[in-house]
Amino acid sequence: MLYSVIVPAGLEKIAREELVERFGDKGALKILAPKPQRVLFHYAGNPRELLSLRTAEHLFLVVKKLPKMNRSRGSLAALSGSLARFNFSETFNCCRQMGLKLRKRVTFRVTSRLSGHRNFRRLDLQRVVERALREHGWHLTSRNPALDVWAEVHGDDGYLSIRLSPVEMAQRAYKQVHIPASLKPPLAYSMVRLSQPRPNDVFLDAMCGAGTILLERAFAGRYRYLIGGDISTEALDATVTNFGRQHQPRQFFHWDARALPLQPKTVDKIVCNLPFGETHGEPAHLTNLYRDCLRQFETVLKPRGRMVLLTSQRTLLDELLKQRRRLKVTQRLSVDVRGMRAWIYVIGLIR
Repeated sequence: MLYSVIVPAGLEKIAREELVERFGDKGALKILAPKPQRVLFHYAGNPRELLSLRTAEHLFLVVKKLPKMNRSRGSLAALSGSLARFNFSETFNCCRQMGLKLRKRVTFRVTSRLSGHRNFRRLDLQRVVERALREHGWHLTSRNPALDVWAEVHGDDGYLSIRLSPVEMAQRAYKQVHIPASLKPPLAYSMVRLSQPRPNDVFLDAMCGAGTILLERAFAGRYRYLIGGDISTEALDATVTNFGRQHQPRQFFHWDARALPLQPKTVDKIVCNLPFGETHGEPAHLTNLYRDCLRQFETVLKPRGRMVLLTSQRTLLDELLKQRRRLKVTQRLSVDVRGMRAWIYVIGLIR
């Protein structure tokens, strides 16, 4: 069967790596050509296993690759004819494997997405698909449909898909408390992966917010110790609530990341979402904050340690890193964060 996962823009390669790591050795996985914000792949195993992917925001069953969708409205007629002849029996079998409850009269709704210049609208695409599925005997509804159908056309490519994942795939069940500017878990997990987790890691998030990065590290595998801290008591309360009694050993501190109460060379990995300028006041204050934090991070990091930092302030961070000769940028990724362009820096400590 053909599947698709939606991932944050810029993290497609990390998502492909997770797929290969998790399912590549079973001989049931084949990843197709790269696409923006998604990974398309064939998988012959149990589709329920795919819900464990942590880089993905959504999981889809790709029901059908649509005929070539050019600018002409004739594309819609070709699509309608193609769907009229389509047999959905394998689709239904997969959906039942996922636990979706299908009655004799299948209920559905359609979400449509369209990019590029066309002689038809997104709503036209949606109505063509709705009409075709009704002719198969399906029942269109906006209230609790059995199947959430997505019709997407980008460039010449078009796909008809069914969303298999619940909302918890992107939001995570552990996220009981949110705070403003909190990271999406798939992005936090991708940052954790870039830190190259090891079982003996002492892992630090010095500006932990609601604890998303720390929790994603906890779920990523064994570790020696988790350390989190924040200047906001509200953020620390959110972290404590989201952790509950799980994931020991760990410790949380109310602190200022510019003055960490940690011994030098005691931390293996630092993963941190640095404050963005748009949410943190004057540029001069942000410059001082970044400079002081980098100094602290370099001090507490062990030789051969690694840090992964997220920021929208690329120019500022580049300039400050030039001043710290022991810190070497080994990778830099451009990502989308709540519609804003940001960068993930992977930084090593030179001995």
